[in-house]
Amino acid sequence: MKKNIAIWALLLLCLLGTAVSCEKDVNLGAADTTSLRVSLTPAPGMIVAAGETFTAAVVVNQGMEFEVPWTVSVDHNPSWISVETTTLDKTFTGTYGGDTATYQVKGIKVTVAPNATGAKRTANLRFTVADNSSVIYTINQAQ
Repeated sequence: MKKNIAIWALLLLCLLGTAVSCEKDVNLGAADTTSLRVSLTPAPGMIVAAGETFTAAVVVNQGMEFEVPWTVSVDHNPSWISVETTTLDKTFTGTYGGDTATYQVKGIKVTVAPNATGAKRTANLRFTVADNSSVIYTINQAQ
């Protein structure tokens, strides 16, 4: 009888120890709720020296929130680049008949003037969210 009690006590202790160790691994207070991430699709890559205009869908994520509202500007407002918000139509093509859909996404239209400086140049697109924090996407133009 004592042997059975000892086995059950050991089993209970092991189960409690496992539950306690799982509790230690959960740390909800350290969740990332502030860092910003931005993605442009398609990514523009290096802009040619002759200049160009491109559009891209933009997604800004903040912490664990996806597709948060944003505004865009160009740092130091250089005269050779301009940016404006736009709405783009995107089409999702499914693998089965009838599941193709067109939807609208928020994006940007960027116009870059020709580069006659003889040097590569860069501009920072700044995406700002409601709490006034921002994330930068750098545009590079060839010489």
